[in-house]
Amino acid sequence: MAYEALARKWRPKGFEEVVGQGHVTRALANAISLGKIHHAYLFAGTRGVGKTTFARILARALNCEKGPTASPCRKCAACLEILAGTAVDVQEIDGASNTGIDDVRRLRENAAYAPARLRYKIYIIDEVHMLSKSAFNGLLKILEEPPPHTVFVFATTEPGRIPDTVLSRVQRFDFRMLSEEEILDRLREMSKAEKIHCEEDALRLMARYAFGSMRDGQSIFEQAAVSGNGQITAALVEEMLGLVGTEAAIDLVGAVAAGSAGEAIRKFSALLSRGADLKFLYFSVVDVLRDAAVWKFTESDDLLFRHSPSSLGRVKELCGGKSREEWMFLLDIAFRSEKDVLGTEFPRLGFELLLLRLVNAPGLLDVEGLGVEASPEPSPRPAAVQVARGTGPPPKAAATTFATRSASPPALRKDEDLWDALLKNVNAKKKTVLLSLLSQMKGRREGDEVVISSPHQFVLDRLREEDKWPLLLQAVSEVAGKKLEVRLSVSAEKKSPDAAAVAGEEDRARRKALSDPLLAEVLRVFEGATVLEVRPTPGKNIPPEIGEPEPDAEDPAPSESEQDA
Repeated sequence: MAYEALARKWRPKGFEEVVGQGHVTRALANAISLGKIHHAYLFAGTRGVGKTTFARILARALNCEKGPTASPCRKCAACLEILAGTAVDVQEIDGASNTGIDDVRRLRENAAYAPARLRYKIYIIDEVHMLSKSAFNGLLKILEEPPPHTVFVFATTEPGRIPDTVLSRVQRFDFRMLSEEEILDRLREMSKAEKIHCEEDALRLMARYAFGSMRDGQSIFEQAAVSGNGQITAALVEEMLGLVGTEAAIDLVGAVAAGSAGEAIRKFSALLSRGADLKFLYFSVVDVLRDAAVWKFTESDDLLFRHSPSSLGRVKELCGGKSREEWMFLLDIAFRSEKDVLGTEFPRLGFELLLLRLVNAPGLLDVEGLGVEASPEPSPRPAAVQVARGTGPPPKAAATTFATRSASPPALRKDEDLWDALLKNVNAKKKTVLLSLLSQMKGRREGDEVVISSPHQFVLDRLREEDKWPLLLQAVSEVAGKKLEVRLSVSAEKKSPDAAAVAGEEDRARRKALSDPLLAEVLRVFEGATVLEVRPTPGKNIPPEIGEPEPDAEDPAPSESEQDA
C-alpha cells in the first residue's frame, strides 16, 4: 500500500475530531440536527486550521445514508465515496485555477441537475477569493435562488477580497488559529500512536513553530521523524528548522543590552555561518526580549517561555541591567521591525539594522518622559540618567525616586508643558499630518479648555476633518490626564496699515494656491506634506478672488492741457 502522509492520515473524519473550532462544530451540528441547512457557507481562516477538512465532513454529514446527521457513520457507500474523493456529486474546485466567468457558467449549468447518487450536490470552492469580478457576479444568481438539492461551501484565507454581495448570501464561519497547547496535544497523540519517540521539548518546539496551523505542525513532525529515524530530539528540530538555541539568542540580546554594536554584529554573523534561519532567529530574539520585559514587570517564572535552569538564570541576570521601561522599549522596537527583517529582499541588512536600533535605543529614551524627577541637588541628576541608560547600578535614593515617579506621570505645571506634551504625543503616534498642522499653531490652556489659535481660518478648519479631530481630542485627554474641551480661535495680531496690506496679500496668495486642484492632488498623494510658504511670482499681481473688490488704481499724472486748464 502506498505511503500516506501523516497530515492526511490524521485528518479528522468527524466533527468531534476537529481541534479548536468548537464554535463552528456546535453551530453546524445543531443546524443539521434541526434540519436548518443553509444553501451556502463561507469558511474563513488562516492555512491549516481545518476549513477544507470541515467542508468534507459537512458533505458526509449531509449525504450519509443515516442522515442528514451530525455523526456520519463512515461505513455507508456515500461516506466511503466522499472519504475516497470519488463521489461525483461532491466536487472540489480550486478557485485559483478556475477564475473566469466560463468556469462559473459551467458550474451553474451542472448545479441545475439533480444529484446522480447522493442526497445533496456539494460544491467546495477552495481559495474562492481568487475568482474574478465577473465570476463572482456569475455566482450571485444561483446563490440568490439555489436549487434545493445544492449546497455551496467556500473556503478562503482572505475574506476581505470577497464582494459584499456574495458575503450577504452566505453563512460565514471564522476559523481561529490553534493554540500551542492544542497542537501539542495532537502531536503527542500522534507520537504515541505512530510509536515515534519524541522528547517533550521537541514537541513543544514543533507546536510553537507551527504558528497556529495544525497541518504545519504535523508536517514538521513527519519531517523530524524521518530525519531522526523514529527518534525526535529538540536538537534535531532546532537543526532542521534552522533555529538557534535559547542560549545563543540570549548571547545576542546580551551584546545588545551591553551597548556593543560590534559584538552584536559579530555574534549575528557567526550564527548565520552556522546555518541559522533568519526568520526563526528573529523570533528567538523577540522571545528573549519578551521574557525579559515580562519578568521585569512580574518577577514570575511561570509567565516566561520554557527555559532550562541555566537560561532562566541568564534572563534574570540580563533583567538586572535595565529598567522595565527600557526592556519594554527594546521589545517594542524589535516587534515593530518585523517587516524590515522578514518583509524585505535584504533580510540580513534588515536584521543588522534591528541590532543597531536596539543598541541605540537607550539614547532615544526621554528621561523626563520616563518620569525621573529632577532634584534641587545636583548629584542625583546624573544618577537618574544612569538608570535610563543602563550603564550601571544607580544609588538607592535615585532608584526610589524613579519608582515613585513612574507610578504616576508628572503633573503639568505650565501651559507650555501641555502644548509640548501634546506635540510629543502626536509625534509618538506617527500622525505626521496632524503634527504638521499643529506645528503651525499655538496652544494654551484656559481652565478646562485648550485654546488652539492660528492666523488662518482654513488651517484651523483642517483640524476639524474626521481623520484628525478625534485623534486631537484623544491626545489632549492623554496628556492632560482628563477630558478637556478644545476651542479653535483665529488669532488677531495688530499690524501697521502697510503690514496689514502685505499680510492680506500673502493670505490671499496662500488661499489661491491651496485652491489649485493640482496642489490639492499633490497633498493627497504625498500624505503628511504641508505647504510651508507661498511666494508670489515677482512682477506679477495676484488677481483678486471672486467677490473681492479690485484695488484702486493710482491716478495718472495730469496732462499738460489739464494743467493749463
